[in-house]
Amino acid sequence: MTPLQHLIRRVGHRCLAVAIAAQLHRGLLIAAAAALLTVLAARLLGLIPPRVLVPVLWTLAVIPLALIAVAARRPRPDKLARLIDARAGGKDLFLTALQVGEASADFQPIVVARAEERATEIDPAQVVPFHWQSGVRDVLIAVALLAAALAGLPQLDPLKKQAARNRLSERAQQLVETRKATEIRREELAQKKDGESAQIQQALTRLEQTFKQAKPAERETTLKQLAEEQKELGELWRKANNSELRKALDEAAQNFGQVDPKKLEAWRNELKQGDATALKKELGEIREEARKLAGMPDSAEKRALQEELARRLNETAQAMKQMANAPQLNAALQRALEQMDLSKLSELSQEAMQAAADSLQLSEEELNQLAQALKDGRQLEEALKNLQMARKLAGEGKLDGSEAGDAQGMNAYAALFAEKMGEGGASPGLSKESGLGPGQGTGATRPEDETTSSAFKTEKSNSQLSGGKMLLEWKSKEVGETGARNEDYRSALQQVQQGVAEAIQQEQVPPGYHDTIKRYFDSLPEKK
Repeated sequence: MTPLQHLIRRVGHRCLAVAIAAQLHRGLLIAAAAALLTVLAARLLGLIPPRVLVPVLWTLAVIPLALIAVAARRPRPDKLARLIDARAGGKDLFLTALQVGEASADFQPIVVARAEERATEIDPAQVVPFHWQSGVRDVLIAVALLAAALAGLPQLDPLKKQAARNRLSERAQQLVETRKATEIRREELAQKKDGESAQIQQALTRLEQTFKQAKPAERETTLKQLAEEQKELGELWRKANNSELRKALDEAAQNFGQVDPKKLEAWRNELKQGDATALKKELGEIREEARKLAGMPDSAEKRALQEELARRLNETAQAMKQMANAPQLNAALQRALEQMDLSKLSELSQEAMQAAADSLQLSEEELNQLAQALKDGRQLEEALKNLQMARKLAGEGKLDGSEAGDAQGMNAYAALFAEKMGEGGASPGLSKESGLGPGQGTGATRPEDETTSSAFKTEKSNSQLSGGKMLLEWKSKEVGETGARNEDYRSALQQVQQGVAEAIQQEQVPPGYHDTIKRYFDSLPEKK
């Protein structure tokens, strides 16, 4: 590389560096001014959210660097030669030396030799001086002012912009939380779906097999097997039974808003039988409408449809809340209502309405679980009643599986067992030892013969006395001990309640009568 080429190259590097520094200086000052205005708008007027302020400032700082990387170019050699001639007094010597290839060959060596000689004497720093101190000072002052504004300016909100953003942020967080709750519950349902119902159906199938395999000659074996089946079915019934839900369903339907009372009564009756087809159809229609609204642009028509859909869902949710005590179903419907309310915000409209549709989908799944649980509970009750009759028949040696024939389902066995128990003159579910049921005879009074011998013994029984019919009442005008009567009443009532509870626990009372017995004792006054 010749001295002339070396000089032009070094001058070119310095020109590029000075140009970049000048552009950077100018760009940073412009960016700092824009950043200062941004901070003022954010802190004093609240026009810019605080959470996006720092990213905006970094963007403003990066823009000058990006522009320099795109726009910075090294000058061409002929421009650099003119610059050297102008700064070093070369009188177009270096420009001529570059272009000498086009000139006459007579003076070419002389011009080139002279340019090469002068090139060794010229300092590129003199041709392109670089004074960076003032530029750095200006940038540091701008940065200091910006930092002072960030640290010292208070956060004001005269236009209430920040308050509106805070409300929107809270609503957005609420939407995120409700969607998360919906997803968690959906995963829980997916894990337990059909698990309990399948276990119940297997237990019922085993019970039917026990009925069919029973033989009068194997009385003890059959009774033992029935006892095991009764224990298993009792545990399953306690898990599946929802007394609060069934109590709510047994109450008379009320009129909720504009919902048709006949429709409410139909929903209630279907649900009591373990069928939720009509309710699922209602929720499905609301869900499809919600999905349609999620894809519609914001308009007055959309807002009107949202209001109508929210009203319809609210009435359905209130009806379900009063008609069926199902916390998970009510929670899913409540989340759908909250999400529909959030959809009124234009910024969250589409996302919130889609979330409401997802919550309604979960509500349908919850309704399926609820209906299946009610259906399973009723099947278990029927099975336990049949099992009690089967134990009674087995104890009398009358349970014969060969008589079942092609019987399928608990209803068929209920009819079969009731018929067999009726053959002996006893009512289904009542034993002869109980003394209940229809008696035999004309009811006439029979004469007594005192001379007839019997096995009667004149001695007292050691059995514990319990509450029964009062045979004698002795009235006295004396003043009784304070509180003694109330205490005696409460003690007697507690003993009777305990006995009933033990009977229920030992499966001596059919599940269908549990709620009635409990309501009876709950209705008794605390004192007399």
